[in-house]
Parts: sequence; C-alpha cells; structure tokens
Amino acid sequence: MKWGDLMEAAMKQSQLHDIYFPEKKEKSANLILQQSTDTGTGEMTCYDVAPGIQITYNHLNMDSCYQPLIPKEDFLQIDHCLEGCYECELAGGSVSFLGEGDLSVSNLCKGQQLFVGSRIPLKKYRGITVLLEMEGAQKTLNTDFRQGDINLQQIRDTLCGDGRSLLIKSKHEIDHIFSELYRVDERIRIPYFWIKVIELLLFLSLLDASYVKKPRQFSEDVSKGTQQAYQYIIENPFSKITISQLAEMFHVAESSMKRCFTSIAGNSIGTFMKIKRMEAAAELLVSEPQLSICEVAEAAGYENQSKFSAAFKSIMGVTPFAYRCKSW
Repeated sequence: MKWGDLMEAAMKQSQLHDIYFPEKKEKSANLILQQSTDTGTGEMTCYDVAPGIQITYNHLNMDSCYQPLIPKEDFLQIDHCLEGCYECELAGGSVSFLGEGDLSVSNLCKGQQLFVGSRIPLKKYRGITVLLEMEGAQKTLNTDFRQGDINLQQIRDTLCGDGRSLLIKSKHEIDHIFSELYRVDERIRIPYFWIKVIELLLFLSLLDASYVKKPRQFSEDVSKGTQQAYQYIIENPFSKITISQLAEMFHVAESSMKRCFTSIAGNSIGTFMKIKRMEAAAELLVSEPQLSICEVAEAAGYENQSKFSAAFKSIMGVTPFAYRCKSW
C-alpha cells in the first residue's frame, strides 16, 4: 500500500534506484536503498527471497518518499505496519491510512497507477513489504511448493476483487507471522523468509470476502485538520482543550476527526492526549527536580495527586515517585 511504485523499481533492481535512491548500497543478498530529503531520511532493505518474491524492510523518518511510477507487471503487494503511519492519496483527493498493526493487501495492475500521492503524517514509519510479481511468483510456488496449492490469482480476486486494496486490522495470526520477521537472525534470513512468505500466503488463502475491509477514506480537509490537531497535542501536552474544541479549532467535524485520528495515531484522541500528558509529566519529573509530585500533577491538570499517580502508572508502568527515583 505504501511503497507501491518504488517497490516495483526495487523488484526489478533497475536504473530507477539511481533516480529515487542515489545512495545505493549492495550487501550480499540484499539491496539497501536510501533517500535523504529536507524533511528527513528513509531506508529500504530489499531481499530477493525467490524468483518473483521480495521482502523489504522499510524505515522512514520523513514527510514523504512518493514518486509517480506505473507498474510494468502485475503485482500483489502485502504491507505490515509496525510503527507509525502511512497516508495514501487516492484519485479524487480522498486519503486512507495504514496504521500500527495493520496489514494491507494491494493489487498493483500493469499500466495503472494505484495512488496519486503519499505522506508520512508522523514522520515515522517502520514496516515490512512482501512484493509478489504475479507471474514469476506463481511459477516459483508451483515449482517449489506444489503441495501448498497456493493460487495468487485467487487470493487477489478474493481479497481485492472489488477494488485495488483492502485492510486487515491486527489479528493474532498476522502479529505472529510478522513479529518473527522483525527479529529473525541474519544467519538464517533468506530461507526463513521463504517459510514466512508461505505461511502468510496460506493464511491469506483461507480468508474469504467477509474478512475484506476497505481502508477508511477521508477527505483532504479532514486529514489535514486532524494532523494539525495531532501536532497541537504534541506541542501542548498539558492543554485542557476538549476534543470538541479541538475539532472546532481545526474546522473538522468531531466524529470525522475521531475516526481519522485513530487511523493516524493508532489510539483514540482521548487516549493519545493522556499518553502525551503523562510523557510530558515524566519529563518534568526528571528535568525539574525542585517540583514536588503534587506540583507536577497540577501542571498536568490533576488537582488530585492520587488520580495523577494512577493515571501516570497506567501509562508509564510505575508511579511518579518510582519513575523519578529510577531516573536519578
């Protein structure tokens, strides 16, 4: 869903690498693609698992890495988000998001552009892409894993039949498959990738249309206003502003902002406010040792110290006193 166009370039290992990622490093079985802009840096580490099958680790700390490119072959692209969020702009101006724990399956058709733009709202994205060139990958599966009877066309038609992309919210099976991919020992990486790709495809082959969930789409105005609200909370963690006031400030309907915010941040606005408030309080406990815990509680908007301590522990895992002592 995210790297779409760039992933085809990575798959073909073509001259496009030099256009989009001038800082290219080849290292044994993998290809490292790096990009630097005035908003940050991005890195893709690509592994050829088998003919037609590639796994890429994506680590982005930038506003965007989008470049328009039309696929020359048919691809099935599977993306898992570990951290952060990725925003894709669709034709017509609406946007959708891939958030933490989400799995997306996208149908990249030959000669067609799937997305017209993309951004990284939080300037942070970590995830894995499994890219399958339909014809080549199917030949590999037919030859090397005949007993699995995996049909990529059937998977694509079932999961992406009425559109080009679907979203599967975090499930135990998904978390299990990808959690191991994020920490695999490099000594067994390539054969292990093959095992996990097979496991993933077998899992997807069991799904039917009832699992299909189209990514939520939001207007550009809702997306922009919600991201401004997100930034406001980051910059003003002790603000006592309400959600309705926040929506009014950035000219977005409250219900739309709530839905969009969850897609961007992975938490509700209320939960996110609480997390940022406690993180700021934790920083204050360490940076301002002359302040009593009661004074820090007041700064965080709590008149009752015991309620502040309970809220702090629910987020930080320890009481304010224990956190301060541990940090000294």
